Amino acid sequence: MKILSFETISNKKDLLTAFLRSRLAIVDETNDPEEALDLIKFYDYDAVLLRLSEERLGDLDIVRKLRLARLRAPIVAVARTMNEAARLRVLQAGADDLIVDALSHEEIFMKVQNLIRRSRGFQENALRIGSVEINMNVKKIYAKGKPVTLTKKEYQIAEILALRKGVVLSKEAILDHLYGGLDEPNPKIIDVFICKIRKKLQAMGVEDFIETNWGRGYMVIDHRQDIQPDATSRPLSTLAETHARAIA
Repeated sequence: MKILSFETISNKKDLLTAFLRSRLAIVDETNDPEEALDLIKFYDYDAVLLRLSEERLGDLDIVRKLRLARLRAPIVAVARTMNEAARLRVLQAGADDLIVDALSHEEIFMKVQNLIRRSRGFQENALRIGSVEINMNVKKIYAKGKPVTLTKKEYQIAEILALRKGVVLSKEAILDHLYGGLDEPNPKIIDVFICKIRKKLQAMGVEDFIETNWGRGYMVIDHRQDIQPDATSRPLSTLAETHARAIA
């Protein structure tokens, strides 16, 4: 998942960003509102983290600007301490969630991850695509209930595509998610990663997890949604109507 972290005051002692990256999240940081607006125009973020304090609630104006820029990703405000009046201001400004006085970075990570998962249409704890299950908590993938051994980059690609199921991602877009615009290799490396993921899933009996959209990129489709109910699963009223027409 790709996160934009916005904080007007740089805090070198803060280790949240490092922790998020250790959990395989790609995190872009900025303390410039205009840069934040530019970044959301060029990158598809899964969430925006707004680092706040009671003394600097003027930073809340960035929420309005992000929404005017048609940001669709959830905005999560994070603060160490905050009184009730300030909390209400944050929520009234349009933040999707507010995390105050979290006991650990893990707690923040889990809350942000769950919000991202739900915002992408997944209500269960895991991302389920056909016979593939992606457990975002432990960063592992299962095919037909059995674990699949993937490298860090291979897992990230699978998660990126799953969170955007039904959407074609170009190789360049996938690179942006993996490397955040820093030291990006040749886009052809994505073809190599995809090939390796497919081979590992095929060995587990899964053939249709990642599809190629020629000339555009790759996508994940949940083929369970394409299955049409057969006659035995139709409502009784429908079966009765069909029988009546046959008699007529």
